Amino acid sequence: MKEQDKFAHKTSRPSRRDFFSARFTPPEGTQNSGHIASLMVQARPEFMANVTMILNAFPGVEVHGSNDRGRMVVSVEAVSDGHLMETITNIEATDNVIAASLVYHQIED
Repeated sequence: MKEQDKFAHKTSRPSRRDFFSARFTPPEGTQNSGHIASLMVQARPEFMANVTMILNAFPGVEVHGSNDRGRMVVSVEAVSDGHLMETITNIEATDNVIAASLVYHQIED
């Protein structure tokens, strides 16, 4: 079997591993689609107001609610998979944020 025929059956969709590590780009000539994700962010409760203000300042990020134990519901809108992953990484790197967990992800065509 020829080398190029080996992969002829594969679709242009990336593997889950490639997606989560943002190691793919859309095929040439295609436009980036919109990504919408929701996250559960755990922050230190005594810094909730400051963390909320910082996260709301990120482009495409909105804090929708929180509780007194430091849990926040956050949505992210991004133009590409790489941008989405970069935004999540920035949220996780924010001072007084303990963790950010992806709850939902949708790709709009």
